[in-house]
Amino acid sequence: MSISNDSLPIIAGIITNTARSMTTVMQYIYTVSDSDFYNINIKDVFRIALMDVTETSRLENLGIRIKTPENDAMFETAEFGRVQHLIMYSLAARLPLISRQIEDFPLSDKQLKQVYELMIKNGADNFGEIIYESYEGNFKVRKQKNPLPSYSSDWFRRYVYTYMPKFGEINNRNLYFLGCVEAMFPLYYSAMTAQLKKVMFLLDK
Repeated sequence: MSISNDSLPIIAGIITNTARSMTTVMQYIYTVSDSDFYNINIKDVFRIALMDVTETSRLENLGIRIKTPENDAMFETAEFGRVQHLIMYSLAARLPLISRQIEDFPLSDKQLKQVYELMIKNGADNFGEIIYESYEGNFKVRKQKNPLPSYSSDWFRRYVYTYMPKFGEINNRNLYFLGCVEAMFPLYYSAMTAQLKKVMFLLDK
């Protein structure tokens, strides 16, 4: 199996759009976490979002209004604006691990690094070194026989407590929000990996 270099931006685009989708779903989660919306099942948000992790237009069918003055005060900030770029970095840094997870992975090590570099060019950024993983470190981990580390929201919690203290305040809404985000990260990662496998198989045809 092999993929041409011309197709590498498609792979980088899937990862970039996954990060964008995750930040959008965070806004849906926060809206649902309001006491007025407890009649909405968060599973419906996840079920629809995970159908295609690269876009979120189907979520509009739920009738949840995420553009509100309260939400804007929380999300229309420079601090939350960095979250998408951090997610992009966290996913890009795991490309070596993804290559081990996908059987007959079609990219060479050189192409894998090119996808990572495309992600950096697209805006992936480890602001404040808040994410402990790195591409180079995971490249070494990939060659080991140990189980691969799971993808988690640990770095997001660190970022929240450091740069977005309003989300870190102890109250029911924030605990609900952070709990759902904790579940969202591995779900999205698994779905994105499956989508990458499917697309790369098609590109290899």
